[in-house]
Amino acid sequence: YREYIRSFRKGTVMTNSQTMTYRLKKLTPTSMIVFTIAGMIFIACFTVHANAKVTKPKGRPLREIVAEKLPDQNVYIGATAQYGELTGPVESILKQQFSYITPANDFKQTHVHPQPDKWYWKNPDGWIEYAKKNKQTIRIHGPISPQCSRWAKDDKRTAEELKKNLYEYMTALCKRYNGNPSVRWMDVVNETVENTGKWKMPEPGSGSWENPWPKIGFEKNIPDKFPALSDGVPLYIIQAFEIANKEAPDIRLVINQHGDLNDAVWNRVKDLVLYLRSRGLRVDGIGWQGHVKYSQDSNWSMNSPNIRFLGDLITWAHVNDLEFHVTENNIHDRADQPDKQTHYAHILGNILKTVLAKRDTGVVTWNLWGLQDRPHYRNNKLVIRGFWDEKFRPKKSYYNVQRILGNLPDTSQKELPK
Repeated sequence: YREYIRSFRKGTVMTNSQTMTYRLKKLTPTSMIVFTIAGMIFIACFTVHANAKVTKPKGRPLREIVAEKLPDQNVYIGATAQYGELTGPVESILKQQFSYITPANDFKQTHVHPQPDKWYWKNPDGWIEYAKKNKQTIRIHGPISPQCSRWAKDDKRTAEELKKNLYEYMTALCKRYNGNPSVRWMDVVNETVENTGKWKMPEPGSGSWENPWPKIGFEKNIPDKFPALSDGVPLYIIQAFEIANKEAPDIRLVINQHGDLNDAVWNRVKDLVLYLRSRGLRVDGIGWQGHVKYSQDSNWSMNSPNIRFLGDLITWAHVNDLEFHVTENNIHDRADQPDKQTHYAHILGNILKTVLAKRDTGVVTWNLWGLQDRPHYRNNKLVIRGFWDEKFRPKKSYYNVQRILGNLPDTSQKELPK
């Protein structure tokens, strides 16, 4: 029951149905009654949510503005949703507003390959058909990362078991979607580095955010020209890119990273990219998740250290022939605080303006993680702020992004080369 409610609040209940079926078998009769009542309440709430009406924003949809103002396909403006949301207001918004989409959890190992003998492709394949139908580009968010199956996180898993599991999942994912015209990018690894600059490592138990893959081992023979990697590189990162290079030659390969914009994190990510390339492996882009923790750091003015660091990071990426992706931008604020719409709009707008300012030197993308306001999936003291409120009414953040895009110089009438 606790797991079901947690997944409901996270918005992933549809993608975790296989895990829930397994756990239902262990419920006592009393627990089953409680669970059934809770399920009825959930279904009622979900039905209301699915039938909610979207207040149509004033002005032109974002995807229409992007198509007119940025026709060279150097800039992609996108958003994220769950497959289970493609029957209600979220689907309406996603289709009308965005030509670039990121399925939130449906390509992850937790859904696709929860156990060594279990595979579930219905939702990922559904996304491919949805994108084709609506002429949208997909970034597959199915990385080797802490977002892995509970089977993999079990403390008794051996290095050999984990390596076999990694190869099975990554190989199947790449082979299934390589060459599909709707798929442009794939996150190969995700959240490899802690905010301290250390590698994300295994932890006791099978918690929701621990990384079992370093158990496979480390490459210790690292040249001195990569000082941020002096303690070695986890083998799982190298192996994941070896598989993706071999099995997904048509997909752009991305390292996605969470956390603060600081040297401890990003010096390690930079050296990791350069080291992988020194091994002959293709890395096409780096991504910063962009979860802004408002209660900890609300200074995102255009002259702030955060914005300057972000701009410098994008410049480094382009100088090194890398695309730069803001992959999961949103704002986390305390649930007991009022909705500071104007301030949130400035923060998201300034991040987008920083990204757009680099569009002439390389590919840049910006992706909103979660369309509407909702409780944080793991911490009930926090709320996630999006472009729409709980009743799917557009907020100031939406209109600020619409204005920023609309005020870009019109490049649709560029003189064609002779």
